[in-house]
Amino acid sequence: MNERAGEESYELGTQEAPAAPAPLRAVPREGECFIGVSAYVAQLKEFIGAQAMQRHPVLLIADPGLRPEQVARALHEAGPQRVLPFYSVNARSLSGEALHRLLFGPHGVIETCQRGTVYLNDLASLPVMVQQRFAACIEEHRWRHSSGNPLQQRLVFATEWNPGVETKISAENRLTYGLVEVLRPSSFRLKPLRERSEDILHLAAHLAERLAQKLRRGAVELTPGALKALTGYEWEVNIDELEAVLESAIGQTPPHGIGESLLPPRIRYAHLRVIPQDGIDLPRVVDDYERTIIATALEQAGGCQTRAARLLGLRVQTLNMKLKRFLSQERRP
Repeated sequence: MNERAGEESYELGTQEAPAAPAPLRAVPREGECFIGVSAYVAQLKEFIGAQAMQRHPVLLIADPGLRPEQVARALHEAGPQRVLPFYSVNARSLSGEALHRLLFGPHGVIETCQRGTVYLNDLASLPVMVQQRFAACIEEHRWRHSSGNPLQQRLVFATEWNPGVETKISAENRLTYGLVEVLRPSSFRLKPLRERSEDILHLAAHLAERLAQKLRRGAVELTPGALKALTGYEWEVNIDELEAVLESAIGQTPPHGIGESLLPPRIRYAHLRVIPQDGIDLPRVVDDYERTIIATALEQAGGCQTRAARLLGLRVQTLNMKLKRFLSQERRP
């Protein structure tokens, strides 16, 4: 059993559980998604307060990297079920049959966690047979609630898919659309960082402090230039991407300071819509940008230079020459 009351692994639920525990993750104990000063942060906390005493299923609509599992944990801990089990199921990690067995088998999560919270990280990716079973579960929750005998189990779903911005509903996602619409009255959309830039300064300071402790770097500070670059960048992977960038920067520097030069070029130059009065080093800017694009292409191509060159519209020899030039620049004192 985990040290924390109410937080169990699947093995504890039953002795006959499936052998592979991979789909169940440890719940994050940090609250990065609650850091900030924007009205959105207050709305999120208000939503949790309003939903905590309820038992009906909840839907969290979130872009990648926004850590909706933290919100699910906060919902669990804010209500009377805080001492009961919390199960986190990684729906992306298993086949449809294995996921169905894990959730709805004779000793599955849904049966085992009758009075706790079950969190699923991706409603839209659930196989049809699993979505159908959850549709029946949600209907039972609604019927039991209306009859004055609500179920003690709470279901929390997350999804990156928001049908509110879809123009067409295909046959493949019609069931998902129906589930999302049923859950919409108790849903909350987690705003991406690009829509609440005023929170980035506070979030970056929080993450930098935690990462400095983790990396044993002592206290660190973000310079004004670095903070400007961070707030001027549109974070596609949100909190996860911000944390990765800061961890890399802190790992490169001695204690006390994170300057703009330690941030990736895509962030440093994201706000260069106007040339600063003191000018820029154009060859360096171009080199940095080109290096970033080539690194992205190589990563996407699995390290294969031929495929990366094709993605970039270059000859393999040209790509090779650029890589050698970048390598020689890195070796210079």
